Amino acid sequence: MNKVIITGRITQPLELRTTGTGKDIVDYSLAINIDKDTTVFINCTTFGESAKTLCKYCDKGDLIAVDGQLRTSQYVDKENKKHTSTYVLTNRIEFLNTKKKENSTDTPVEKTVVEIDDDTLPF
Repeated sequence: MNKVIITGRITQPLELRTTGTGKDIVDYSLAINIDKDTTVFINCTTFGESAKTLCKYCDKGDLIAVDGQLRTSQYVDKENKKHTSTYVLTNRIEFLNTKKKENSTDTPVEKTVVEIDDDTLPF
């Protein structure tokens, strides 16, 4: 079984991109407070309509919960060194505390759940 559920704050402004195959994607990091003196940073990736929705309603500092699977990716840098990164491929996102507003309305978005269906996953 490979299941991850984490709650944390988005650490940087979200940037929606499109893959070579035309799928929307957003990569981001969540800061998770373990205790008063310890914070860990977890990389996450969201695809498809969920990526668009995340970028539309959330921004740096917003608190979200993600449900997903641990994945790894490997690449070779310019010095021909191999690198491996671990990230959470999200299946579900819950907006817990966001302040970003669409069309300049004064009502913040709160506790919105975004479900990801199998058709939006890259595999």
